Amino acid sequence: MMNCDTYTVQRGDTLSEIGEWFHVPWEELQHLNDIPDPDLIYPGQEIRLAHDGQVCKVYTVRTGDTVSEIGERYHVKWQKLAHYNHLADPDTIHPGQKICIPQQTGHR
Repeated sequence: MMNCDTYTVQRGDTLSEIGEWFHVPWEELQHLNDIPDPDLIYPGQEIRLAHDGQVCKVYTVRTGDTVSEIGERYHVKWQKLAHYNHLADPDTIHPGQKICIPQQTGHR
């Protein structure tokens, strides 16, 4: 099963943008991950998203799905869906592939 409890930082990410996407306050992410300076996160760094439970729904790609259709279905922009799922080519997804979709209410 896919783990949507962590996120791997990519170039250009900020803690506040990650928090906004996953519906978790950046201050909580800072505390959860013992980050002394919230302005200093690095590509490749693993960020825990919650104390317990997942902040995302795991979606399994079906034949014929596209990132834009999945985004429309769950009311999220396809560009962000592609970015936060590390999809190098959003036009190429495969049946059985797992994608994390943020829950609007976060983990509360």
